[in-house]
Amino acid sequence: MKDYYEILELTALSSKEDIKRAYFKSVRKYPPDRFEVEFMNIRKAYEILSNEKTRKQYDSINNLDSDVKENYSLARTYMEEEELNKAIKILEKMQKEDSKSLIVKVLLAEVYLKNSNSGKALTVYEELTLEEPENSAFAGYLANAYLNRGWHKKAILAYNKAIELDSDNISLWLGLSEAYVESNEYLNARDVLEKALEVVTDIKDNTIIYLELVTIDMNFEMFSSIHKPIDKLAELAINSDEIKVDITSTLSDLASYLMQMERMEDAKKVIEKAAKILPKDEVVLHIKIEIENYMRYIDDFRKMKEDKKIKQEIVDLIAFNVLPNNELGMHDEEEKEAMTHFQEYIILDNYDNDKTAIKKLEKDYPDFYALKAEFFSKLTNNIERKKLQVEYKQQSGKYKHIADRFFDEDHSEANEDGLNYYQPQEPTVREESKIGRNDPCPCGSGKKYKKCCGK
Repeated sequence: MKDYYEILELTALSSKEDIKRAYFKSVRKYPPDRFEVEFMNIRKAYEILSNEKTRKQYDSINNLDSDVKENYSLARTYMEEEELNKAIKILEKMQKEDSKSLIVKVLLAEVYLKNSNSGKALTVYEELTLEEPENSAFAGYLANAYLNRGWHKKAILAYNKAIELDSDNISLWLGLSEAYVESNEYLNARDVLEKALEVVTDIKDNTIIYLELVTIDMNFEMFSSIHKPIDKLAELAINSDEIKVDITSTLSDLASYLMQMERMEDAKKVIEKAAKILPKDEVVLHIKIEIENYMRYIDDFRKMKEDKKIKQEIVDLIAFNVLPNNELGMHDEEEKEAMTHFQEYIILDNYDNDKTAIKKLEKDYPDFYALKAEFFSKLTNNIERKKLQVEYKQQSGKYKHIADRFFDEDHSEANEDGLNYYQPQEPTVREESKIGRNDPCPCGSGKKYKKCCGK
């Protein structure tokens, strides 16, 4: 197991300035949004080594060839392996033997917190802040423990104290904002992050703050406010190769989520920003097309869906070309391709019953007909239709593994040509009202939806 110097790629002779530079270098390499475990280890190492008193105690333990060093290392190992009760037993014994050891108290409180013993953790952290009132790390630990306990007002006071001592620490700003969020103080939560942007200058830290602003706006359903921080994110990403891919991926995920929320206008704006960062990204282009198709076709699709002269299998086939994957319950393009294949096979096999509906589709819904014009035109030719039947039968086995994800194995064994793999299902076009993230959860837990089933 690496010691704190190794985590920051330093030696015991490193200066305080070296430690701070190494910390920021490591955080840029392992940002908390993608490397949570690594970031926590980096922060812990920095907080111990940047304080003269705790560093001295750590060095004294680290340099001893004794039971003290062995027990301390063993406790850290148990903590990392989630053997928390074993770690607590060792550390409580060490504290009894040396009640003044800050380094042991810090680790013990951390293990208490991980073990859901927040009351015991609070007691230790309060002792630490009394012993070292100018230690920003201890003030931050106490604030986090208060927040974990649900004591939001105390957490806010403690975070503000910690920020006074170390305004460069982005985790303290994020913690203070979260405390306001948990208190349902939307404006204060945003204001904290806006102030952080005036202090924090690192591009990755700024990226994290802007992303957190978007998250807060989404949680409070302030959708109109998300675009300003998204514009800033796009601006940062366009000018920095270091974060282009990550920001593009994040915005793509956000656009997909907004589609699920049926916030199509917002989704369109977000994906257009992603397209400006990486114009040729395949995922971005796919989502962009999905959104454009949905917005272009959805009103006519609903009208066609209610038209009793258009057979359901025709509606289903058009749905695969109009509705986004999340509306169809599809995980990826391969699944959509497979389901399109089976849907076309059904229409091919039932052409005599469907040809009137296809003609009506061509006359009354020409845009939808155009989406599958090549397939429909082949159906009108007897020779072409017979060729297609042979081709589709041969190709059905190619999609068996996908069909098995959707349907019972008993059905999949019933017919080798694949027709029984799929029975047409009516696409879902949501009409009921949405559940807001701050609304009561419909499961009856009494919690807000975002804190319960909407997690």
